Amino acid sequence: MKIPRLHLVTNDRVLADAGFVSRATSAMEAGGARVALHLRGPESGGRVLWEHGRALASVASRTGALLLVNDRVDVARLLELDGVHLPEHGLPVSEARKLLPDGAIVGRSLHGAEELDDAERPDVALVGTLFTTPSHPGRLGAGPGRITRVRRVNPGLPLVGIGGVTLDRVDSVMAAGAHGVALLRAVWDHPRPGESVAEYLDAIQPEEDA
Repeated sequence: MKIPRLHLVTNDRVLADAGFVSRATSAMEAGGARVALHLRGPESGGRVLWEHGRALASVASRTGALLLVNDRVDVARLLELDGVHLPEHGLPVSEARKLLPDGAIVGRSLHGAEELDDAERPDVALVGTLFTTPSHPGRLGAGPGRITRVRRVNPGLPLVGIGGVTLDRVDSVMAAGAHGVALLRAVWDHPRPGESVAEYLDAIQPEEDA
């Protein structure tokens, strides 16, 4: 399955917004098959993820957007979602694949330039934190060079840069070898998420991939 270049990641605050499903729907409609929505809520619990996943599964099917749930393989299986995204120190990729149907996407977060063996090689990796962000106060961003370092030891693995990737930083992240970028506040704090999605896709999507 083709990995989109724009990944939209939630957090507990975003999931708790009463208008989340409507805003997520507009973002998925704007991006279609060029976006992946990551339902992530470390403190939200499985029921919240399940409810949002159930509400958005039909939107993903209609628009072609990928719908992933972070860390909860059980939720992905119950709702037959496109796959899961694993935290860096979460379930091993190899074990997640045993629990999911063939063809399901397994992503993983990487915060260091480690070489992955074949059994633990995900379908896509989110690499960060690239720039200083309110999500990680006090943590200095590693810069786009982290993408280059991870790419060097894991050639061919689609890498998505995450952490403070504003529109004016997209070019530097892509030039470092990223497959795409991931957003949190840039899309969910925007008054019209679909517009933010369109702006970022214009910035990162090569014409031949559009």
